[in-house]
Amino acid sequence: MTGELHTLVVYTADGCPHSAALVADLARRRVRFLEVNLSREPGRLAELARWGATGRLPVVVDHERVSVGFRGASSTLAELGLG
Repeated sequence: MTGELHTLVVYTADGCPHSAALVADLARRRVRFLEVNLSREPGRLAELARWGATGRLPVVVDHERVSVGFRGASSTLAELGLG
């Protein structure tokens, strides 16, 4: 999706069932988003701190609004080997 404006940025990680469920739900609903997979791009973990994220995934950033988890569930970075 190069060159397109993404209003949603979704931080995920491999092995996180909540991240996978969120991405599948957004794709099913045809919502445009940019996925940042922290398992593949661990250098971007610092971005979560800038957004005030709590060390859990998935994280959705919609402009200035940040939400953590999907359907009331989330995984810790430590559980995913990232923290």
